[in-house]
Amino acid sequence: MKRGTKSSISLLIAIVIILSTMVACSGNANTKDAASTPGAANSTDTDKKNPVKITALIQQSRNFEGLQKMIKKLETDENIIIDAQVVPDAESLNLIKMKLNSGESVDMIDYNIPAVYDMIDPVANFADLSNESWISKLIMPDNIKHEDGKIYGFPFQSVPGIHGMIYNKDVFEQLEIAVPTTWDELLAASEKIKTEGDGITPIFIPKDSWVPQILMTDNFAKALGVEKTAEFAEKVAKNEMKWTDVPEFQTVIDKYLELYQKGYVNTNFTSAVYDDAIAAVANGKAAMHFNGDFFAASVMDANPEANIGIFQISMTPGIDVVTANTSSAGFVAYKNSKNLDTVKRVFELWSTPEYADLYFEGRPAFPAFKDVNGGEVPSYLAEIDEKYIQQGKAISEFNAYVMQYNPLFENSLYIYYVSAPATNDLDGKGVMEKFQKEFEQYNKDIGTPGF
Repeated sequence: MKRGTKSSISLLIAIVIILSTMVACSGNANTKDAASTPGAANSTDTDKKNPVKITALIQQSRNFEGLQKMIKKLETDENIIIDAQVVPDAESLNLIKMKLNSGESVDMIDYNIPAVYDMIDPVANFADLSNESWISKLIMPDNIKHEDGKIYGFPFQSVPGIHGMIYNKDVFEQLEIAVPTTWDELLAASEKIKTEGDGITPIFIPKDSWVPQILMTDNFAKALGVEKTAEFAEKVAKNEMKWTDVPEFQTVIDKYLELYQKGYVNTNFTSAVYDDAIAAVANGKAAMHFNGDFFAASVMDANPEANIGIFQISMTPGIDVVTANTSSAGFVAYKNSKNLDTVKRVFELWSTPEYADLYFEGRPAFPAFKDVNGGEVPSYLAEIDEKYIQQGKAISEFNAYVMQYNPLFENSLYIYYVSAPATNDLDGKGVMEKFQKEFEQYNKDIGTPGF
């Protein structure tokens, strides 16, 4: 890392000298000195007079106001225009793959880093960013390294966040409901909201398949624990264990399905989208929604007056930990982009407080880069931070152990979490049996040893 940093500094000095000489020879007093521009070492095709346009694919749920401000600032200050293609979350992975397979991908792609490495071959598709100068400013660089030791993504956060039940405190206070500490208490609270809440939905779940799976990745990890989760991940990859061999998986899914069967979920769950969930909790039409803490930030964006909290809930009795997401929202750069130098410059600019602080305005979190102001721990996270984060009572979500199967999950298991409540023809055992067959076929198709 030190040798790479010295090389980058030497390259920067050389380019600054060359550019300074060119400026002096041209006599153009209006040209900005490259040494005053963050990331100038990566800039070969942008200046104040000639705008450069690059393309980006962004998931709808992550087109935050802060990101929009960063994009606007690039255009205003650097004459770099990002043509953002905002797409529904559920469609993003397939669109990304289609664009990459066509050889006509957008320049920048929004996805979770490093989770995207397990869904798409980064070596073949993404630019190696390991030697970029902003790498030295990362607080936790190991979090985003590929198994080959290289970095193919630009993250926004060091600790992306925790999972929990985000709830509208006003609804709970209005109905005199105590915050649940067990699954049975959650069911009791949901029943009271359903019967006495004057049309308030107890738990809002949209059709977006990435949303309900969060409840499963959280509770799979809690049900098995760290050691058993790691053991399962190792054995299932070698075909020494099956998904149907773990009764805890079936139990978790059955308890999830029970929420629908008891009428605790919004009736339009087959058509409602993620933004509907945000609005419902923000305006008190829904009491709860299980997700990452970023959902609470989105609720506060939608309604700054909303009284929002988060509590830990476990389907397994006696388990009192929170699970954490280990992949940060961020971007990868298309390896064969004609505008790769400009994309790299964007990443360099975005790693500076001048830009990165904008990302966290109104959405406090834990920044990926040093000297960036992530804001104060929001009130809705204060109790979770005190009771769990600071006490070391946080574990990785289940998905972190089996990230290599995310492409299969996206197109199979996660879909069942949405379709099973709608068709009412699968229970937890049925879901796992169906998925096990597809899991075996998937591994045979890709040539996994042992299958």
